[in-house]
Amino acid sequence: MRGMVAFLILTAAALFLPTSAVAAPNDFRVISGTLLHPETIGSRVTVLVLKSGDGGVYYADLRAVSGIPALQRGAGVTLIGYEGARPDQLVAQVMYPADLAPAETPSVRSQRIDGRIGSLTGHTVVIRAADGSEATMLLRGISTTILKLLRAGDLVTVFGQPENTDFVVTGIVQRQD
Repeated sequence: MRGMVAFLILTAAALFLPTSAVAAPNDFRVISGTLLHPETIGSRVTVLVLKSGDGGVYYADLRAVSGIPALQRGAGVTLIGYEGARPDQLVAQVMYPADLAPAETPSVRSQRIDGRIGSLTGHTVVIRAADGSEATMLLRGISTTILKLLRAGDLVTVFGQPENTDFVVTGIVQRQD
C-alpha cells in the first residue's frame, strides 16, 4: 500500500511540476548541420533531412524557400524557419549553404515584424503592426505560390532587412488568429 501511495505522489509531482520547453510549433528556429537526404538537392526538392551539429535529425519543408542552392549529400547547410508540428520538423523560409562566402552574408541583421496585411499590390506589401504603425515593404524572393495565399487582413510575421530607403522582405509566414 505504501508503494502505491508513493507511486501516485511521484506521478502527480511529475505531472504538475513546471517543465521548460526549448521550442513549440511555430517558434522561430535556426538549425545548422549536414545534408542527409536526398542525394542531391536543387530547385525542385521540397523536403530534406538534416543532421544538426548536436546530432539531432530534422525534416525540413522547403516549399517556402526561394533560391534553393544545388548541394550534395554531406554538404553543410543552415536552415531558418519555424518549428513544425513536431520538434524535429522545420518549415524553412531561408536556406544557406555552409560555405557561403562572408562577403555574401547580409551586413544588417534580419528583422522580424508581426502584424496584419493592410494591402498587397504586386511586389509591395503594407503591414499594420499591433501598435497601429504601418510599414511599406518590398517582397523580394518570395514564392508566387505563397503570395497567392496572402490576403489583406491576414495575420503575418515578416522577416527582412532595411536596404537603402526600403525594407526588403526575405520571408513571410501566415499565422492563425
